Amino acid sequence: MGGRRTTIYIIVVGLLLAAHYIYDNFAPEAAIAADYAEQVEFASEEPSAEAAPRKATEAEWAELPSMKRQSDDIYITSHHSGAMRNYTVCYSSEHRSPLWVAAPRHRAYTGDVKRVDNYDFDPTLPVNIQTRLNRSYGDYTRGHMLGSAERTASTHMNNQTFYVTNIAPQLRDGFNERGGAWNNLEYFVDKQVCADTLYVVTGAIYERFTDSDGTTIEPRTTKNKNDGKQIGVPTAYYKALLRTRSGRTGKSVAQCKASELKCAAFIVGHRSASGRKPSAEDMISIKELEQMTGIDFFANVPHAPEREAKASDWGL
Repeated sequence: MGGRRTTIYIIVVGLLLAAHYIYDNFAPEAAIAADYAEQVEFASEEPSAEAAPRKATEAEWAELPSMKRQSDDIYITSHHSGAMRNYTVCYSSEHRSPLWVAAPRHRAYTGDVKRVDNYDFDPTLPVNIQTRLNRSYGDYTRGHMLGSAERTASTHMNNQTFYVTNIAPQLRDGFNERGGAWNNLEYFVDKQVCADTLYVVTGAIYERFTDSDGTTIEPRTTKNKNDGKQIGVPTAYYKALLRTRSGRTGKSVAQCKASELKCAAFIVGHRSASGRKPSAEDMISIKELEQMTGIDFFANVPHAPEREAKASDWGL
């Protein structure tokens, strides 16, 4: 009798674990995908009961940049979680770090999933071009381009933010830690999330960079203590932002006039600057960022006001 009870117990536990796994990895995604499709991207100006929502194709994603300069060491790949897109990354095998990560921000992507902390290779790219990150870099922390906290709607979604193609070396003291320059910029961007979608491109610059106060940061590398490879260390990081002005139009940005949109870029030198907060001095237009990087931002939104960068639009 005791053996029979043990068998039944094992079966019940197994069924519970299976149900938990299915819920964590599939059920929430179906719900948020429906919510996202209905309320964010596919809403029309005058909703019709007969009109079925149309799913945007990859060629139409508002956050996607277009690379003006291509080279053999650049790899671009997109990640999905269930029916939803998660993010797109442009990865450099030369630097063994990302150049940029493009992602939509919306409440549909956040929930109560815990941080997985599972740093792993990106399964869509060759392992030999990626860096091993079981532990942090030698002198730098493992900095997320798309933050783990920005993808908590499902375990699968959060796990993808720990692919090494989404990670770059960042200083901890005065930069990535609480109150640091980059941490403060991330917090500022969090506050720009609205009922409409906020589109964000988080990028790294590896060339010589002069910060807004005149400080010059020279290119450098670090030896990764996990695999001994040299890793490119960014000289600066930036956030390129696009959203509707009101934040509650119920329309996709592709449906909006230029007067309904706002965009700008915020860039900070990769150095210790505790207490530094986003300011008008750190803000440039998208067009200026394009000239600096050779990247065409928000290429699928022709009406984006890329030559404008008004501090007052962003509460500065």
